[in-house]
Amino acid sequence: ALLSSMNRWLAVALFVPASLLLMGNGQKADAFLITMHEESSADEAPKFATPVKLGSEMRQYYFKRVPTLTDRDVAYYYPFISEDGSSFGAGLKLTSKGTEALKALSLTHQGKLLGIRVSNAPYTAVMIDRPVDDGVVVIWKGLSKAHLKAFERRFPHAEQVNPGETAAPDPSAVSLPR
Repeated sequence: ALLSSMNRWLAVALFVPASLLLMGNGQKADAFLITMHEESSADEAPKFATPVKLGSEMRQYYFKRVPTLTDRDVAYYYPFISEDGSSFGAGLKLTSKGTEALKALSLTHQGKLLGIRVSNAPYTAVMIDRPVDDGVVVIWKGLSKAHLKAFERRFPHAEQVNPGETAAPDPSAVSLPR
């Protein structure tokens, strides 16, 4: 009995590290700068939804843990000084795939929020009040100069996008805030 117990422990000791190596495949997980999440409910927390307090009243909302859209869905950005004058905002033009996903989400989730998480910034949200078919999401405030520098490293500025490029749509077709 002692020998079979030792064999099991030896098998576990060899199997676990090998399986962890195969699972990781030596690659680092992508760290997203921007993620966008559908509004959820308290029923789905804590397994599938995250509680977030928003607004001046710090009202409790829930957003799905798995993002609907990420950095990979952003074609380019357009920064601006927010209305509060102490932070920045940005218009994000999505790729064609991201635009379709946002359109589908906005058709089925009107009246709900789309939570926007930008790394090291306050969690924000926008109300889905109509079908969105232009592929533009706006972060109205809460971004710092450091966020804009990170955006600059990751995405082209709207003014840098050429109309003939297939990677991003024509910026003149998008009405972003100035």
